[in-house]
Amino acid sequence: MLKIDLHCHTKATKQGDGDGRNVTPDLFKEKISNADIKIVAITNHNAFDFNQYKELKDAIKDFCQVWPGVEIDIDGKKSKYHLIIVANPDNDELFNEKVNDLFQGENIENCKLKIETVYEKLNGCDVIYIPHMHKKPEISEKDYKDLLELISDNSRVFCEPQDHRSLGVFANHDYNVIIGSDVKDWNDYENSTFAELKLPVENFTQFCLLSKKDDTIVNTLLNKKNSYSIKAKPHRSVSIDLKLFQDVNIIFGQKGTGKSEIVNSLYEAMIAKDIKCTKYVASEKDDDFKNILNNKDMKESVDFVGVSKCNEEFKNIFSWTDKTPTLFPDYIKWFNTKDNNANKARMKITNASSTTEQIPQMFRCHKDDFSSIKESLKYIEKINITNYLSDEETESLNALLRTLKQSIYHQYSNDFINILAYRLTNFTIDKIKEIADRDSECMSKPSSTGFKEFVLNRIKLKQNVSTIIESITNKENSEYEYLGTLEGKGKLRIKKLYRMLSDTSKTKEFSSGINALKSIRKQLLEIQENILVTDLYSKVTQFNLLCEEHSINSSEPFLGKSKLIVSDDGQEYLPSNGEKGILMLQKSLEQDADAYFLDEPELGMGNSYINNTICPQIEKLAKRHKVIVIATHNANIAVRTLPYMSIFRTHENGVYQTYTGNPFNDKLINISDASDVKSWSYESMHTLEGGKDAFYERKYIYESNN
Repeated sequence: MLKIDLHCHTKATKQGDGDGRNVTPDLFKEKISNADIKIVAITNHNAFDFNQYKELKDAIKDFCQVWPGVEIDIDGKKSKYHLIIVANPDNDELFNEKVNDLFQGENIENCKLKIETVYEKLNGCDVIYIPHMHKKPEISEKDYKDLLELISDNSRVFCEPQDHRSLGVFANHDYNVIIGSDVKDWNDYENSTFAELKLPVENFTQFCLLSKKDDTIVNTLLNKKNSYSIKAKPHRSVSIDLKLFQDVNIIFGQKGTGKSEIVNSLYEAMIAKDIKCTKYVASEKDDDFKNILNNKDMKESVDFVGVSKCNEEFKNIFSWTDKTPTLFPDYIKWFNTKDNNANKARMKITNASSTTEQIPQMFRCHKDDFSSIKESLKYIEKINITNYLSDEETESLNALLRTLKQSIYHQYSNDFINILAYRLTNFTIDKIKEIADRDSECMSKPSSTGFKEFVLNRIKLKQNVSTIIESITNKENSEYEYLGTLEGKGKLRIKKLYRMLSDTSKTKEFSSGINALKSIRKQLLEIQENILVTDLYSKVTQFNLLCEEHSINSSEPFLGKSKLIVSDDGQEYLPSNGEKGILMLQKSLEQDADAYFLDEPELGMGNSYINNTICPQIEKLAKRHKVIVIATHNANIAVRTLPYMSIFRTHENGVYQTYTGNPFNDKLINISDASDVKSWSYESMHTLEGGKDAFYERKYIYESNN
C-alpha cells in the first residue's frame, strides 16, 4: 500500500487556522516519515507559499513526493464550499504564478471565488479537484453537478467526505472519493486519516491515469509486481493458464464451477516448483483440528520427563538366573575325600576360597561420563568451530577435549580391569579345582558357601526392578505451543503433556497397548514384593515373556503423550466448531510460507471477524510480497483486499468459462476470447455475498468503481 495525503496544511493562513498547523521543515520531515507517507500535497487556505513548498519538498525528497496545492473558498450557486486543487509538481512554478494571480488584491481571510474563475486560472496547470462533500463547508448537489459539467474529464474530480463511513456512502452513489489528514496539529499528525493506494504510482500523471482506469498504466503498475505463470485444473481433464501475483489473488464465481479444484491444483503446482506453501480448506477444518491434537509429532524420549531409559536394567532382568547356594552334601563329600589323594592334598589351591569381588566406588560414574563424552563429541564435530574460534583456540579446545576423553577412559578402563581381575582370579580357582577333581577321586573344597552370591544376585535384581518401576510411574512434564487467539477468550495454546504410565492414563496416549503395559508393571511389582520367595525365577520368566511378546526392552513405551487446548489460566478449553475454523485459519496464515492457499475461509465465521481480523492479516501478507490465493463467496475478502488478480468462473448453457482481471481497470476478460469482457465491479456485486454494501465500502478513490 502507498500511503498518501492530498489534504495537508503546513501553515495558518486564516484566523480560523490554529497555530498547530504551522510546521518547521524538521518537524515536517519527522512526522511525514513516522506516518510513512509517500505522497503529500500542501493545500493551505487561499494561499500557496512557493518558498515554503520548496523548503519542505527538499526536506523529504529522499522518501516522499510533495505536490503543490491550495484549498479555496468557493462561492457557488447553491453553496459556499471548500475546493482543494492539487497540481502536477512538474508545473509548480506555473501553479505558483497562477495562484498569486488568482488572489491578487483579494483578502484571503474572507474572499470567495467563483468556480469558473478558478477553473480558468488553474486548469492549465494539470490539476485535480477535490470538493468537500458532507464535510463542512460542503458542496451542494447542484454545485457538484456544475463542477462536473465545467470539467470535461470527470476522473479529475474527487470528493472528500468527513470520514471512512461517509466515504463508503458516497462511493455507493457513484462518486469518486478520497480522504486526507486536514491536519490541525502537527504533533498528532500520525493519528490523522490517510488514503492508501494499492498500486505503486510513481508520479502525478500515473495517479491521474489510474483514477481514469487507463489500461496501459494499470497493466504497467501491475506488471511491476512479481508473478508466476501456473497451470490450473478446474477439472482433471481441463487445464488453464493463470498468472498469480505476489499479492492477493481471488477466485470467485458460481457454485460448482471448480473453484476448490483450481485452488488445490495451483497449490500442487507451486509445491512442484519447490515454493514453500500452506493451505487452509474450511471444509476440512475438523480433520485438520484433529491432526493438530495428534501426538505423533511429540518427543519420543523419556529424557524429557527426566527418567532413565533403563536399557541396562531390562537387559539385566532378561539375562537373570537365580544363584544356588552350595549344598551341605558338597562339604561332606569334600571332607570325606580330602585325604584320598596325597598329590592333590599338596595342591593348596584346591582348598582356596573365592575372592570377594570389589566394584570400584566410581565405576558407574566413570562409565556414564565416558558415554556422555563420546555422545557430546559427536555433536561438537558437527560445528564448524573455526567460524567462532581462532586457529589457536580451536587447537586448544580440541586438545582439551581429547585429554578429557582419554582421562575418563583411563579411569573407566582401570575400574573395569580391577573388576575383571577379581572375576579372572575366581574363574581360575574354580577351573583348577574342576580339573583336579576330574583327575582324582576326591572333591575340592567348595570355593564359597554361595549364600552371599545368592543374596547379592537377588538384591541386584530388586535394584533393577525398583529402578524401572520408579522410572515408568507417574513422572510428567509439559511444553506449550501457541495456537491462536479468540475474541473474548484470549490466547489459546496447545499443551503437550508427557507422563509415564499412571492409573489415569488413557489408551490413546500410548503406541503400545496400555493393558500390556499395566500387566508388565504389575509383574515388576510382583517380583519386587516376592524377592525372597523360592519360585522367584518363574515370576521373572513371566515378566520376560510379556516383554518379548510386546517388544518392550526399555522404559520408552511407558511414556504417554497427549495434547489438549488450554486458555491463559491453564484450564482446558474445548473450542466450538466455528472457533476451530478461526484457529485453523489463523494457524495457516501465521505459518512462514511463500504462498498461502485458502478455500472458502469464511465458512462458519462472522463478517465482523473476517473484516476486522482476517482481511488485515491477508493485507499484511500481501505487503510482504507473499502469494495469497483465495476461493471465496465473501465480499469482505474478495473486494476489500483489492486483489491484483481476480479469477471469475461461470457455467452457462453447459459451458464453463474463465475470466481474469482486476478492480483497477474494472475488467474481467475471457481467457479464451479477449473480446468477451465483463465488468469486475458488476460481477463482484452480483456474485459475491454481501452485494453492493460490501463492495462499495472500499476506501480509496481509484479503488472504487461505478
